[in-house]
Amino acid sequence: MDLEASSQVKHENPVLRVGRRAVEHMDWDRIPGPAWYHPETARAAVETLARSTDPQQAVRALADLRYAVTNDHAGTLYPAAVPATGVLLKTIEERPGPPRQEALNALLDWWGCFHPEPGFEIYEDPPAGTADLIEGIVRSVRDAVDMLHRVADDPSGGGEHRSGVRLLLARLNDGWSTEAG
Repeated sequence: MDLEASSQVKHENPVLRVGRRAVEHMDWDRIPGPAWYHPETARAAVETLARSTDPQQAVRALADLRYAVTNDHAGTLYPAAVPATGVLLKTIEERPGPPRQEALNALLDWWGCFHPEPGFEIYEDPPAGTADLIEGIVRSVRDAVDMLHRVADDPSGGGEHRSGVRLLLARLNDGWSTEAG
């Protein structure tokens, strides 16, 4: 890391680097979705999250991101939920307290309860190719298992997130099922 970048990082919250990378590399407009998917809302939410130093502002940005990539009333996910999962996971990793809990709650709400918006079941991932939307989310969470285990043992932010992280890990082991039970 060069000196200038190192100096900049010291003055930023760690999630700012994650948010900037996500903003720089994610073209929310290229992701298809139904008429009520608003890529500008997703982009603005990630930008706000990247700039936020206030936990409540971060929570609001995460809620905006969640609602930009889903239809909560219908319990459906848009293809943009796949890259949004990465933002949620980085928040779980790097933002203890209310932001971590908000990100975790979104994933727990989606898991096994939501399904792809009809006609938008596929996510086009430029580096990895075409993926089933649910499999894209599951793969992202599976790739974060080591981090999730660390966070499950992390007492920061009062440790209130620990049971939720363990529940997400258990759900990952059980697989994504929309069956009641």
